[in-house]
Amino acid sequence: MTRASVFHRGVVAGSLSGLILLGGIGPASAQTSAEDQALATVLFEKGRQLISEGQVSQACPAFEESERLDPSGGTLLNLALCHELEGRLARAWSEFNEAVLFARKDGRRDREVAATERARALEPRMSRLTVVVPAGAQVEGLRVERDGHELARAAWSTAIPVDGGEHVIRATAPGREPFETKVVIAKEADSKTVEVPVLATPVIVVSAQNFSPQPDLPRPLSPRLRPIGLVTAGAGVVALGIAGVALGAALSAMSDSNTDCAGDICSDAGLAKRSDAVSRGNLATIMTITGVALVGTGAALFYWERSRRLGAHESAGSVRPLLGASPAGGVAGVEGRF
Repeated sequence: MTRASVFHRGVVAGSLSGLILLGGIGPASAQTSAEDQALATVLFEKGRQLISEGQVSQACPAFEESERLDPSGGTLLNLALCHELEGRLARAWSEFNEAVLFARKDGRRDREVAATERARALEPRMSRLTVVVPAGAQVEGLRVERDGHELARAAWSTAIPVDGGEHVIRATAPGREPFETKVVIAKEADSKTVEVPVLATPVIVVSAQNFSPQPDLPRPLSPRLRPIGLVTAGAGVVALGIAGVALGAALSAMSDSNTDCAGDICSDAGLAKRSDAVSRGNLATIMTITGVALVGTGAALFYWERSRRLGAHESAGSVRPLLGASPAGGVAGVEGRF
């Protein structure tokens, strides 16, 4: 602690006894209940006791609550003194000036003089913060805040008394990037200036990729196509099984007809067996084509969806089922990369 600070604390402490004599709880107002006035009195006395013991940081909240419950010039005078001892000079200065108005209203000349003297003594010691807003930065809708509270236009470029510590200056405007900065001010006789710049307009970055033509990609497939593909392929496997059974029956019927046929000449029984063999053979061919087509389609759906979920559009786009026919039978399958 500097010698000047010790001197000022000594002066304030010396003034304390006089202010305590001047202070006190006044008559209760019409809006103050008896219970609130009683509690305010207790807190006021507690604050005075803490001040006399040097416990300033505990005394100020007691005075604040007493003033809130039952506002009076005497309590406000002591609260201002407490804040001065605490180093919150700007707030103390404001409260001393408010106490002057209370004293005039109450006809207490002694309190008015004491509060006026303390306020004047604080003026050269207070720290001040100036927020400058140049004309070029005064865009439409500009809002300037200090510590979360709006700073009125009339207060721009004005040296405003502030308590020591960290203060946050923020400026905002519609369609503009916000500006925010922090400044640390000493408790006594410090002066800082913050200039609000022209708020920047947001920059939208558009890459050339946004204008490049997009290739025709397959429409996104629902994840349900994977189980559908599995079911379809399963049905194809069943169809192939039926084709195998039908083919076996056709071959067996053809073999049995040989006992009733001599070359291409057959008895009625032989003709019936060969007709049955042809029918079963046709069934085997149809079921084979169907089975292969279902298996191919199911595989295409399964792997197409799998490729899409992995982001491989090219791979997914190159997979497609194949169906065909020839004099020798049907052809089915899947073409592409998996």
